[in-house]
Amino acid sequence: MPSISKVTLLGADGKVGATILQGLLSAKFEVTILKRQSSKSSDENSEHVKVVRIPDEFKVDDLQSVLQGQDAVVASIKGSQVEIQKRIAQACIKAGVQRFIPADFGSCDSSSSLTQELVPLYKRKTELREYLQELVKDHPSFSWTSLVCGHFFDWSLDFIHVFPAEQRADILDDGEKVFSLSTLSRTAEATVRILQRADQTKNRMLYVQSFSVSQNEVVREYEAATGAKWKVTKYDAEQFKNEQKAKADAGDSSAIEELVWYLGTMDADWRTRDDFAMQLLGLEDEDLGEAVRKVLQSA
Repeated sequence: MPSISKVTLLGADGKVGATILQGLLSAKFEVTILKRQSSKSSDENSEHVKVVRIPDEFKVDDLQSVLQGQDAVVASIKGSQVEIQKRIAQACIKAGVQRFIPADFGSCDSSSSLTQELVPLYKRKTELREYLQELVKDHPSFSWTSLVCGHFFDWSLDFIHVFPAEQRADILDDGEKVFSLSTLSRTAEATVRILQRADQTKNRMLYVQSFSVSQNEVVREYEAATGAKWKVTKYDAEQFKNEQKAKADAGDSSAIEELVWYLGTMDADWRTRDDFAMQLLGLEDEDLGEAVRKVLQSA
């Protein structure tokens, strides 16, 4: 497979996308940012970035024309935007793009039956991946890679039930369950490594982490960094899951986020997955204490 040098990024204005953009630029990729015509975000991202706007409908023909000559496309939009991503994949094939990285990323393993049962969004992610798998059967020059990172450690602390301003945290069960988390920079780094190792990473769902730790370990590091004893509220994991599922089924959108927190904590030790890709991508675990200190400094 030819080397990848020209990359189009969709979703560069979000936290994940912005970090991936910086990772791509640091690795000296030639980056094009793709935006909807109606987007009100500034085009002044970097003097080294080309910004292309297309009609909001994201039609295959419009996408094909802007993707001509590109080697890869990375989508960091909402994972629920499956139809747009299907059209991007179709356009990649027509334009001769080698690699598509869909918006899989965090927090959960969309291939897990438990994840699909509790949060329907992940059925859509699986639907997209199965669609990509079918495409490569007839188009061997096209390939895809899904990257699963676990909970983002420094994206939204409230989302992972860590509250530094109040010096408190919530934990499930006894807090000893080990799970994988990634910093945003790790997600960007892994994306870059996938593109740099195109042959080894094609048509695979890969799992990475910054560290695999327990909730208790996270709390202890925050206590050490803040010099204070934190208040910890414990929830029975099974009861929490059942209560939030009932709320989600009744239409409570906040309960869906709580189920994602549950899944990303109780069913997310990527070290047990066959495609745990730290060695493949040449990555090593980060230091939890240092990551905590960085989060507190940026708060």
